[in-house]
Amino acid sequence: MTKIKDVNQGDLLTFINEENKYKILLCTNVYKDRSPQNFTFCLLDYNKTEKPTLDDIEHLSFFGVGNMTKKNLHNYSEQELEKMWFLHPEIKPCLLGSCSLVIWRKDFMKFRDNLEFIGNLEILHNINKNGNCGINASDWGFLKSFYGEKLMKFIDERGQKLFSLNAIIKST
Repeated sequence: MTKIKDVNQGDLLTFINEENKYKILLCTNVYKDRSPQNFTFCLLDYNKTEKPTLDDIEHLSFFGVGNMTKKNLHNYSEQELEKMWFLHPEIKPCLLGSCSLVIWRKDFMKFRDNLEFIGNLEILHNINKNGNCGINASDWGFLKSFYGEKLMKFIDERGQKLFSLNAIIKST
């Protein structure tokens, strides 16, 4: 396994949780301008004993919400908005936002060996800013245990739903 030296928007990282199931984090934002640096991830719904592949990713969903109606706020193209609304007409005229896990870089470096890079997706910018839910996940013990019952309770309490990951992937 290659050591993760840096994280960029769109990076997909996998790890095994307490239940010995693979989980996937998708990096939605990085803040590297000055200290303290951090990474923001969204939660994908992968929950299997087999290590995920890039082919598995296209069928996944992420936890989030239809929120914010200011289309021009994040400069999405009409094509990007139409794709989002085609896949999720129930949110129109709102934008999709992700439920976020924030991990501070200095903490991430302590447990990065427990994560594996599996690929990168070109995703829409600022989906984490359209969401309304987030939690600090800068501790390996917390992250490893959170992706089970705790996650479902957290998601339910905050009114988050599953949305197709394809709705936030940029078209090529």
